[in-house]
Amino acid sequence: MFVEVYERLKRKGLRKVLKLIKNNNDMPMQFERSTGKRKGIFKYLKTIVLICYALHFFNEILIYLPKRLAETDEFSIVSCVGLEPISESPNKEICKALLTIQLFGAMVVVVSYDTTFLFLFGYTASMFSILREEIMSLDVRDEDTERQEVVETVENRLKNIVNRHSLTLHTVENIQNIYNFSIGVSVGEDAITMCLFFVMPLNVSLNFIPLLIHDFLAFFLYCYQGQKITTAAERFEMEVYSCGWENFGVKEQKMILTMLRQSQKPVIINAASVVPICIYTFACTMQSIYKFGAAFKS
Repeated sequence: MFVEVYERLKRKGLRKVLKLIKNNNDMPMQFERSTGKRKGIFKYLKTIVLICYALHFFNEILIYLPKRLAETDEFSIVSCVGLEPISESPNKEICKALLTIQLFGAMVVVVSYDTTFLFLFGYTASMFSILREEIMSLDVRDEDTERQEVVETVENRLKNIVNRHSLTLHTVENIQNIYNFSIGVSVGEDAITMCLFFVMPLNVSLNFIPLLIHDFLAFFLYCYQGQKITTAAERFEMEVYSCGWENFGVKEQKMILTMLRQSQKPVIINAASVVPICIYTFACTMQSIYKFGAAFKS
């Protein structure tokens, strides 16, 4: 019952995040280069998603699944209860078919989770980059006569940027709510798996290489994407301060001040509301795992 309610809340939260992204994406881009960059972002995200699917296919379909099916004769399988003996035909073929369907379904769930995570994090970091470019385009000096038309419409452009920045911050907040617990569990599981890999005998560890590759890549991607959001938000904050606000009117300066106050709040995704998801966390964890393995084998 608890799991069902939890999953419903997460699906509701994911739909809310996608709605925020759609609203943000539907708002007009005020800087001409931003439209082209947005197309490049979607192309980049599409490439990342396809690479993620390819890695999962190679790791789980070509490596893990054949090895798992080859070991059906060595131990009992829950999916094949009632088909004994599974070493004889046609029970053996039926058991392998059931196991393939089960493992394929699990793979689809995992890869969908990972690709959704990559898309949400990558898109959010990219929106900070687009906002950064647009706020930079507001830095127009009085002597720049060719852009006086831009100065006259700076209020409308600022309203647009402020609204999209607010939507982006709400997106980050909702992503934190969705992935808070699951990332904490995943990061802890990945760390434990890598620790066990380095303390087990080599001949045993080699059997778990597909699992190690998945856990390592997932942990790195979590930290890398979290770091991208934090870095993009910090760069946007610096550009807000240096956007030439001293040349704006009082009303526009107040809007800049409001946006600056919002952007000064650290944008950090935490695992289990405790561990920040960033490259520093990845480096410290890898160092700790290495020290643990070295101390255990010494």
